[in-house]
Amino acid sequence: MDYIYYINGKWVSANKASIPFNDAGFLYGDGLFETIRFDNHNLFSVDKHIKRLISGLKVINLNLSISKNELLMLIKNIIVKNNLKSGIIRLMVTRGTLHSLLEETKPNIYISIKPFYDIPKNPVNVIFYSEQKFPIIRFIPGIKSMNYLGNMLAKKECNKDGGFEPVFYNKNDIITECAIRNIFFIKDKTILTPSLDLGILSGVMRETIFDIAKYLDINCIEKHIHKDELDTMDEAFITSTGIGLLPCYWDNKKFNFKLTTSLKKELFNRINNTNL
Repeated sequence: MDYIYYINGKWVSANKASIPFNDAGFLYGDGLFETIRFDNHNLFSVDKHIKRLISGLKVINLNLSISKNELLMLIKNIIVKNNLKSGIIRLMVTRGTLHSLLEETKPNIYISIKPFYDIPKNPVNVIFYSEQKFPIIRFIPGIKSMNYLGNMLAKKECNKDGGFEPVFYNKNDIITECAIRNIFFIKDKTILTPSLDLGILSGVMRETIFDIAKYLDINCIEKHIHKDELDTMDEAFITSTGIGLLPCYWDNKKFNFKLTTSLKKELFNRINNTNL
């Protein structure tokens, strides 16, 4: 299907969509992006995505050229224009088209859309890698930068090694995050996840898990998790906008995923009851 994209002020077919060669995002990765899911035409947590985007743009000293409401309307319109029931929207904001590094530019806005890819129905294998092995860039506070070079290299290596998703640990052997997802562990009926002071991104789905844990009366703690603690974990799962929640394992470990299943059930109950 030839989808319709929003390319910096114009709606164009995907096969004719292009960006300027001297766009700052293309030249330098100078920009931010958000990945937003929609199910049955309903956007999930779109306000949180826009809030995170605007917060990140302030960090890099870049102001949107349109209002928050105008941006929201564009996001809604791309669903209508493509008549797509469920899928993923990618919103990108770059510093603009550069003629010199010193000039003030107007940000460029790009919005694309696609259906969901096939999501595994069974628990997935994750592989742990030292992030020093890859050119990983961490920002504090965390922003959703367009520079994912190290993350994508790790994804390729993980795939070669037979895994679904790489999970990083830092120079102190502390677990940080996945290449494009967040990871959670369950130990003694308590959810554990890496804390934001490690430079990880505060994922929208990650925040949703906190809300669900509170609703289900499950204790949830952000902390530094040493990779030597992995053998003590009872369950684990990864999250992202695209996959929602997936139970995971490593080194052929066997988990019953009892609490993970409860969390996943509540998450998709919320997704299916989201209103546009």
